[in-house]
Amino acid sequence: MSKISELSDSNKNVSRRGFLKGAAMAAASGSIIPNSKTTKPVGPEISKTTNLSADICVIGGAGAGLIAAARAVEAGVKNVIVLEKMKQPGGCTQVGVAGMFSIESPVQKRQGIKGSADEFYKHHMDMHSWYCDAKLVRNWYTTTGSVVDWLEKKGVEFGEATAFPYEKFTAAYHWAKNGMFGKVVVEAMLKYLKANGVEVRTNTRATKLITNVNGDVTGIEATSGDEKLRISAKAVILGTGSISGNKKLRARFYPGEDMSNVYIMGAQPFATGDGLIMAEEIGAASTHISTLFIGPHGHNTNESTGTLARRPNLIKVNRLGHRFVDEAIVVTREFYSWMNCLAVDRQPDKVCYVLIDEATLRKFQKENKSMGAFEMFGGPNWLADLDKGIPEEASKGRAKIANTWNEIAKYIGCDPETLKNTIAQYNSYCTNKYDAEFLKDPEHLLPLTTPPYYAIQGYSGIDTCIGGIRTNHNLEVVNKKFNPIKGLYAAGVAVGNWLSIGYGPFGSCFSFTTFSGYVAGSNAAKFVLG
Repeated sequence: MSKISELSDSNKNVSRRGFLKGAAMAAASGSIIPNSKTTKPVGPEISKTTNLSADICVIGGAGAGLIAAARAVEAGVKNVIVLEKMKQPGGCTQVGVAGMFSIESPVQKRQGIKGSADEFYKHHMDMHSWYCDAKLVRNWYTTTGSVVDWLEKKGVEFGEATAFPYEKFTAAYHWAKNGMFGKVVVEAMLKYLKANGVEVRTNTRATKLITNVNGDVTGIEATSGDEKLRISAKAVILGTGSISGNKKLRARFYPGEDMSNVYIMGAQPFATGDGLIMAEEIGAASTHISTLFIGPHGHNTNESTGTLARRPNLIKVNRLGHRFVDEAIVVTREFYSWMNCLAVDRQPDKVCYVLIDEATLRKFQKENKSMGAFEMFGGPNWLADLDKGIPEEASKGRAKIANTWNEIAKYIGCDPETLKNTIAQYNSYCTNKYDAEFLKDPEHLLPLTTPPYYAIQGYSGIDTCIGGIRTNHNLEVVNKKFNPIKGLYAAGVAVGNWLSIGYGPFGSCFSFTTFSGYVAGSNAAKFVLG
């Protein structure tokens, strides 16, 4: 029996984004989701077997898979089948992608924006200490502009490329002209595939890769209700998404980590790492998981306080009462903003406490200006909403309002003198406009002197877990000796080794998804057509 039957756990408290509550779960309705406590698939007994054939079979009908299928058809492949295990195609792309990173794109050229793929590539490799596939990353950065051009020709209407507040790099975040970007891309790809007679089979879950005596992939097995499908194919493309919703895989790739205080947005019931499991069963190599840290986070309990917790001006302390990070890196070093949450992740219980005083809170509300990309998720009136949000969180034990630091220390559970010394030292940094500990930008040094004081509990947060499947720079899945497995390709966030432990520019995830889908589709087509 395939290990696919052992998948997954569904976190019923998780949504993809705060402003998209329930959307992903609605997309998931109507599907058969295996129970994580059983090794038997949940669903009707198999009563019949159907044999099919295809030139290319794409597993996964979301962003990467749909783009790969469209590109393969465009390249001349006549018989392409897309399998999607959910009731509807689209996955997280459909509900959770606001935009994408691209450089040297036609959108930027029309706006007169000058940017260099070389510059971004160098920065990426330095940031990740070359702990990734340099050729794969190079191909991504030098191809993403062409992918935008291709998407436009397939009917995706782009708006502008923008930078977020405090960004110093080239405006490289690309939006759709109308609506959520991921949804627009999914709709355009589905329209193109339908026009070209490509079948997208929903409620159909791939369970096993078929190989010949040489280890080449020659097809797949899948189930759809009470029907077992055996599809022979000249090539297979895995666009199966993240491992985020699979407890067993998370435990394997995050060994020894207590994740109970970690909020994983991408832990949807369909994000079960199917592609990785099937690939490993035939001898494919795996690679590390990269983590898109996003936080500190309020675990989706209150978007106003969750957004406040990520402001660069505030001080963060751990359960010992110690400060532990330059809180402003979320805006002053935008490529490194994920490190703000990574620092939280390394603290006791993966928890921090964000401290603010009354004067600073009212200053923020009076100025009413954005301080970073992360604030788009708080809603248009999130600053005003804090007057209701903070007391609500305090009533539930997730925040504290007090007139003394002794009371705040008692809430945190730390030594009062330690906390007061931390605050006094930080206030001296603000007075001197010099952070002697972590060199925080003086622009973001604001003292805490006016009661009442507020402490907001913040947790480590993860958007999604990226990677697992190892490919070469051509998106061919490789075996444990790093030789390509003939006929097997992968695309999207299932592919690893383009990041180290962290992330890249804003919008990197869908940028790599579109690039890898495009390239995997192109190369699979070349393989099939000879």
